[in-house]
Amino acid sequence: MEIRTRLLKDETILEIGRFAVLWNLFERSYFRRRCNACKIKNNADRFRIDSNIQEHFAKQLNARCELLGQDIHVYVRKSLHDIEGENLNEEYVAEMVRFLQYPSDDTTCGCLLAVCRIRNNLMHGIKDIKELDDQIELFRAANEVLENVERS
Repeated sequence: MEIRTRLLKDETILEIGRFAVLWNLFERSYFRRRCNACKIKNNADRFRIDSNIQEHFAKQLNARCELLGQDIHVYVRKSLHDIEGENLNEEYVAEMVRFLQYPSDDTTCGCLLAVCRIRNNLMHGIKDIKELDDQIELFRAANEVLENVERS
């Protein structure tokens, strides 16, 4: 199999590389290299992310919803998740939907769950490489979230 990174713009490759490094630091610093949705949910009240940064990230996710012609609920269920039905945790879905609808300081859990889903989709091959250039602003916003997570 030939991996063709030349399909992507250099700035996209750099931004995704930044995302990978920032996620690594986040997971290492706060979750002893073992982050998952359950741990985010159970520890979200220990983190703070500026509401303006959350709002910017939510706007980028909402732009993806519009681009895909999906409402927020469908986007969270079918685009942020690569599974349907039986393995979908409704509590996590609700947190992400609430974040996309009303980003604020009390939606940190949904914000971090959305970043985690983007990470999972990227690292497990769900994201289509041909669409990554169109998602550079989404990665920039996710990077801003990861750069600004603070333990409260």
